[in-house]
Amino acid sequence: MNDADIQIVADRVLRRELGKFGYQRTEVRSGFDHSDEPAAYVDAVLGVDAPPLEPTTFFDAHAALGRALLAEGEERFPYFRMRRLGEELPEDEVSRESLPRADRSHS
Repeated sequence: MNDADIQIVADRVLRRELGKFGYQRTEVRSGFDHSDEPAAYVDAVLGVDAPPLEPTTFFDAHAALGRALLAEGEERFPYFRMRRLGEELPEDEVSRESLPRADRSHS
């Protein structure tokens, strides 16, 4: 699946799982994980006034996302985060998710 396909599935699942918690949108990036394996990075963006969430809410949403992507044929592991609208990822974290280890400036 490409990022656009993953985004469609993720938006459907996460809107259902997190809608009552201020879910706004999904952001998807393809990259490589800590073992240099292809990975899909999925962020659920919540509104700035979203309430604090119980850990089970996060785990349930991640599990539902993983099941839905697997059912659609996605083989990569979906790394999942929730963040508030306006929160940006540190640049170093973004760069580590994007390139294979040999191409990273930090190991």
